[in-house]
Amino acid sequence: MAIYDNTYSRIVGLLKIVLPLIALAILSTLFLVSQRADPERAIPYSDVEVAAILREQRIDRPDYAGVTSDGTAITMAAASARPDSPDRVTAEALRARLETPDGGVLSLEAREGLIDTGTSRADLSGGVRIITSTGYIIETEDLSTALDATNVQTGGEIRATGPMGTLRAGQMRLRQATPAEEVAYVLVFSQGVHLIYQPQPTQGGKP
Repeated sequence: MAIYDNTYSRIVGLLKIVLPLIALAILSTLFLVSQRADPERAIPYSDVEVAAILREQRIDRPDYAGVTSDGTAITMAAASARPDSPDRVTAEALRARLETPDGGVLSLEAREGLIDTGTSRADLSGGVRIITSTGYIIETEDLSTALDATNVQTGGEIRATGPMGTLRAGQMRLRQATPAEEVAYVLVFSQGVHLIYQPQPTQGGKP
C-alpha cells in the first residue's frame, strides 16, 4: 500500500513539472510561427486603393421622399448613389416627381444629380428632361430644386414643346405664386423668350 502511495505521489509531482513545460513549449511555438508571417502575403491594398474603395461605395436604387413647407410632395429615385458626406449623395440616372397641392405634376429625369439634405437642395445635371401635367416637355442642361419649398430653376437655356407650340428661353422657373397673382404656382420663362405658336384645331377640325 505504501509503495502504491509513493508511486502515485511521484507521478503527480512529475506531472506538475512536465505539463507546464509542455504548455510553455506550445505557446512558444505559436508565438514563433506568428512572428514568421510572410509580409508578401499581406492584404494587397495600398492606402490609395483603400481610399478609392471607400470613395466608390454605392447604394443601389436609393429613394427619397419629402414634403415642402407649402405642401408639395417630392419623390426621388436613382439607379445608384454614392455618399459624399453624411448630408450629400451623388446619384446616377436620377428621376424626380413634384406634386403640388393644386394637382400640378412635374416629372424630371437627369443623367446625374447631387442631393444635399443639409442645404435642402438637389442639383440635376448631365441633361435634364421635364414633363409637366399641362402638356409641356422641357429639356435643359441642368437645374436646381429646393427640397423644403417649391422652387425649381434651370441653370441656363431651355427648349420646350407644348400645347402652344415650341418655345426657347434663357431660363425657366417654377415657384409658389404671390397673393397678387391669384394662382397657386407659376411657371415662368425668362431671359429672351422665343415662341412659335401653333394654334390647336377646334373640334370641327378648323383653328
